[in-house]
Amino acid sequence: MDSISLLKNKDWLRKNKRQMTILQNIWMSDGISRKEIGKKLDVTKMTVTNCIDKLIENGLVEESTPPAISDRGRRPVPIHLKRDLFYSIGISFHDATFARILLLNAKEETVCEKKLHDLSGDDWRRKCDCVIEQIKAMLKEQCIEMSNIAGIGISLTGILRPEQGMVISSSQFEHNRDIKLCDYFKAETGKECFIINLPHLLAMMEHKWGKAKKMSSFLYFHHHYGLGTFLNGELYRGHQCNAGEIGMMQISEDGEQNADGRRGTVGMIMPFYKVNDRIEQIIADNGNIKVRNYMTGDGGKVMLPMIVSAIKDGDRICAQLMSEYFEYVGKTMINLAYIFNPEAIFLPPWTADIPEVSIDIVRRVMGHYGVHNWGLHTDIFSAKCSDDDLARGAGLLPVNKLLNQNLI
Repeated sequence: MDSISLLKNKDWLRKNKRQMTILQNIWMSDGISRKEIGKKLDVTKMTVTNCIDKLIENGLVEESTPPAISDRGRRPVPIHLKRDLFYSIGISFHDATFARILLLNAKEETVCEKKLHDLSGDDWRRKCDCVIEQIKAMLKEQCIEMSNIAGIGISLTGILRPEQGMVISSSQFEHNRDIKLCDYFKAETGKECFIINLPHLLAMMEHKWGKAKKMSSFLYFHHHYGLGTFLNGELYRGHQCNAGEIGMMQISEDGEQNADGRRGTVGMIMPFYKVNDRIEQIIADNGNIKVRNYMTGDGGKVMLPMIVSAIKDGDRICAQLMSEYFEYVGKTMINLAYIFNPEAIFLPPWTADIPEVSIDIVRRVMGHYGVHNWGLHTDIFSAKCSDDDLARGAGLLPVNKLLNQNLI
């Protein structure tokens, strides 16, 4: 019986609950030691030893070569899932024309990567076919059978129905609605498929790989006003899996009308794209702005990394526009802090490069949080995991399902 079949075998799972629990903990904390497992699960050294030995015997885990004995004694031996135990595929549709595809091993290491830069057009099936073609090419190149794939995870923006595998509306598939995306991928590959909203995945990744490893309650704010919410040790997605649309938070009665008919929502008063639009207009008017130094050719679009680089280079106009944006972010974050009282709120990683016009502003606004001696406190940090990690993060989804993790 191959490893995927074994881990899906109900009889084996029923008879080996303790082994499965330990396997889950090894996956959640790659490199964990026997002693750490025993302490975390509150079980005896003998129990841990017996279970680990059986997992090794079944070819599910392996231990690293024991480190040399030092003056402090022998160091703990790290335990990992076997690299070739199974593989997973992660896909991130970054916009309407670009997708990244990763083939990951059981240790979440990238085995192969493909990037598709020309996915334009209105036919969502054509885009998916291009991705599926690349998946099959990757497996052929690596001599990996489809049967060794645990599943496929896909990261998107928009309104999703993950339990049905449906995309109701997404900017990645413009002019298309009610797409049965998971059914399509499964029909073409034979593998189970999972979808997740981008900010939800960012929160999940930050807990798995980032600065929130030891936190049970935190928020991850995406600069396009999506929110990933991690509460009491679990990812919270809402009963329809669409929680976190904070761009729809109303803070005024004025401004442009939103899609739901209301005015004064954060996402309409100060959307992030307005920063780009205003900079592009200044450039079109031949204004003196340093972001020009980071653009290639004429008529190119201003991208976020260019703005960040220009601010670091002393561009006052870009700095002012970014500061105005984060003033509104700060007002939004303090409202969320009062609602959720999280241990921390994470801003995108790039804010660490320009803290004076991002993190520092939000922290200043958050200074009003918990006055009157309430003793409330929420830290503001820049995150470790970014949009560039989404394909790798999407590859976690089928593994979560395989190992019965309650994260999706």
